[in-house]
Amino acid sequence: MSNIIITGATGNAGSAVLTAAIASPSISKILVLSRREPFETSPKVTHIKIPSDEYPKGFDEFPPSLVERMKEYDAVVWALGISQMEVKKDEYIKITYDYTLSAAKAFRTLASPSHPFKFIYMSGEGARQDEKGWGLFSKIKGRAEKELYAMNKDGFEVVNIRPAGINPTPEHRARLQNRLEFARQGIFSVFNTVAPKYVIGASDLGKACVVLARGHGWEKRDGEGVIGNVELCKLAQAF
Repeated sequence: MSNIIITGATGNAGSAVLTAAIASPSISKILVLSRREPFETSPKVTHIKIPSDEYPKGFDEFPPSLVERMKEYDAVVWALGISQMEVKKDEYIKITYDYTLSAAKAFRTLASPSHPFKFIYMSGEGARQDEKGWGLFSKIKGRAEKELYAMNKDGFEVVNIRPAGINPTPEHRARLQNRLEFARQGIFSVFNTVAPKYVIGASDLGKACVVLARGHGWEKRDGEGVIGNVELCKLAQAF
């Protein structure tokens, strides 16, 4: 049995991870860190609002009181993120890179060789760890991947997952209000038929993340700690 933490649980990917975790009999407890209540609830789920009066600095800081509440958990699916088209460059870097590394340093304190802690980082197809890719997404996601994987030791286990286009669940599609996002998801639906290797269903992505949180499929990482879209689709079948 595993206890997992999920961030980004109201987003396209994170909400599907939460659904899969609730459905999995191998997941005992789920801790959601988010500024909004998750859409789906369960007796398994505990929600901590961030930021809040108790944690006013949000994801900029993980104080000892918060780390203490995470001690009974053994994996995190870090699905917190935002489109580079929705915020300015500095804000995108802060959310995509700064928050991620701040969290990883806190979670690393929970790990030891005898009690590993798994950090599953939701990156994306096109990320480049050499930062030579086109666009801010490619560079900053790649930078985060590289620095996270350098921390992969002493029981702190890191995997960078790179889904391609994420086709939302019907439930999440109904929640989309951003016209650009809605149009993009429509394109992914078409790709699912004509070029399936370039898209993954959100439900399958959620299942793959739960499989990884349970400790399976880690042998699929490449030399940069990456598992790509095709392998993620295959992992979902082990759910």
